[in-house]
Amino acid sequence: MSLLATLLGDAPSPADAARGAGPRLLAYVADAASAALLNSAAPSLLPCEVRTGDIRSAVRDLARQRSPDLLLVDLSGVAEPLAAMEALAGVCDPSVRVIAIGDSNDIGLYRDLRRIGVTDYLFKPLSRDLLEGALRAAGAGAAADEAPGRLGKLVAVVGARGGVGTTTVAVHLGCWLADGARGRTALVDLDLQNGTVALALNLRPEPALREAVEAPDRVDDVFMERAMVAASDRLSVLAAEEPVEDVIDIAPAAALSVLNRLQARHNYVVVDAGRAQGGAARATLEAASIVVLVGDASVAGLRDLVRLRTAVARRSGGGRLVTVLNRRGAPGELPAADLMRTLGEPPEHALPYRPVPLAVAAGVGEPAFRHCRRFREAMERLGADVAGQPAAQDGLFRRWVRR
Repeated sequence: MSLLATLLGDAPSPADAARGAGPRLLAYVADAASAALLNSAAPSLLPCEVRTGDIRSAVRDLARQRSPDLLLVDLSGVAEPLAAMEALAGVCDPSVRVIAIGDSNDIGLYRDLRRIGVTDYLFKPLSRDLLEGALRAAGAGAAADEAPGRLGKLVAVVGARGGVGTTTVAVHLGCWLADGARGRTALVDLDLQNGTVALALNLRPEPALREAVEAPDRVDDVFMERAMVAASDRLSVLAAEEPVEDVIDIAPAAALSVLNRLQARHNYVVVDAGRAQGGAARATLEAASIVVLVGDASVAGLRDLVRLRTAVARRSGGGRLVTVLNRRGAPGELPAADLMRTLGEPPEHALPYRPVPLAVAAGVGEPAFRHCRRFREAMERLGADVAGQPAAQDGLFRRWVRR
């Protein structure tokens, strides 16, 4: 196990290592009668574990462990079941099939749950026939590897120009989403020849990404699992180091096919799109739900950041644009008044200039927020924004403007 894996996540448990043997059910039920029925009916259909608790217990546990193939959660007594489901989605792998049970015979609730990707909803008291039917249907779907009803969030990180720290932001964002948000995260480097995502984490990429984008019709989930390198229990990297003399042109449709497959298995897919000069990178920006624009406060950096923001806003497929000003406080940056006049509005996030911790972290393949408090605080704000989690906004950029 790598040093980063030790730092960012726990080693997989024996139960996690045993996944792959077939659909596995983890159930959280609040009442003894439902627990007894599950313990009686489920083992004859598939391996299962029944725990006492409700959906809130599931959220707490799955934030610390890998998700099962099938999950049954109890909504009884939960005041806001849809909000609870959204919280569960934040810690649960997108590929998991979820069955909900509850004490409300509400067709509106059933439709809302189905709309957000829940496989089935059963109300109490449970009957053996209905329970077995729901488990068989969900288990058959998981075994057949059908497409899940929910995809992970696609986040594209693009730089205004070379040298502004695009890869640094992408790598640290991926690490934070895996470590801080506890989401299963894929970190993808679209530069197959000169990308440094894997290098930044002290990893050796598998020689399979090129095949995945050149022959996407031959790619399945097993292939993708082998192509990715685990940085931790919740963070995997898809990158390459192809010969620099080769001519590689990634077809946009091939790139989106690979990313879509990753979204089906991860909560977050973070893509280092570089300067988005190729067709695949531009297609990624159009498909992303969030586009993180990275620039700095130099004259050229601000000029190109404004141009990039205009271009991406024109081509975006509806994704949210988040502007990140990197290296706040670096020598040669423009005064705050000039910066505000150029941008027209403050950026959503600013990352401080901390060259020593960043250099040390890069040397050992660790995220710098492990060693630098101010960088960690700024990354927490950016990561929480991308993850859709509440975070304290203490006017970091406004303090800079007042300097």
